[in-house]
Amino acid sequence: MHIGLCEGRHEIKQNNGEALDGFIFSQVDSPMDFLSHFHTAMDFFEKGGEYTLYVTGLTTLLTATLLGAEKAGVESLVLMHYDRESGKYVPQDVSPLL
Repeated sequence: MHIGLCEGRHEIKQNNGEALDGFIFSQVDSPMDFLSHFHTAMDFFEKGGEYTLYVTGLTTLLTATLLGAEKAGVESLVLMHYDRESGKYVPQDVSPLL
C-alpha cells in the first residue's frame, strides 16, 4: 500500500506518477499531541502488512507513525523522502528496525 503521512501538506505522486492509496493523518490541529498521533497511526496499521510511506514533514507525526507501525506489527515499511535535486522520491527501508 502506498500512503502519505499527512494529507494536504504537499502534492504527492509516486515516482511512477500514480496517486497514493490514502493518508495516515488528514488534518492536524495540534502537532504536539504526541499520544493522539501515536494512536491514530497504530489504528491505521492495525492489520500489519507492507507499506510505502511518502514523508511530508512534521517530525512529530513521523515519529508517532514509526512507533505505531512497530507496535501494530507492520512487516515492511519503506519511507520515501523527496529529493529536490532529482525531483523524485528516494526510499529508506526501515523494516529491519521494526
